[in-house]
Amino acid sequence: MKLQRQWYESYVLFAEARKLYDEGDKLNAEGNKLWAESKKLYAEVRKLWAEGRKLYAEGRKLWAEARKQFEAAVRAEYGDVQVQWCFNGDCILPNGDHYKASEPL
Repeated sequence: MKLQRQWYESYVLFAEARKLYDEGDKLNAEGNKLWAESKKLYAEVRKLWAEGRKLYAEGRKLWAEARKQFEAAVRAEYGDVQVQWCFNGDCILPNGDHYKASEPL
């Protein structure tokens, strides 16, 4: 009789363990789906980062070209002088005038 009760209790524990295994399998499957989706998203992020770096580099080239053209215009007006640039986009011309870089010359 005692053996039969122990067998029954072990059967109940095995059934409970099987439920937990099945639940774990479902969670693992869901995790695998999310992992695959995250890989796709990570690849998309890397593409966007690469595109952003490319555009940033292009912007830096254009900024450098604009600065060259502006300095050439100042040199044409004032001769071979150095233009002092400020952080906020203003520049100080050789005669002491302030010029906002966003204004046309």
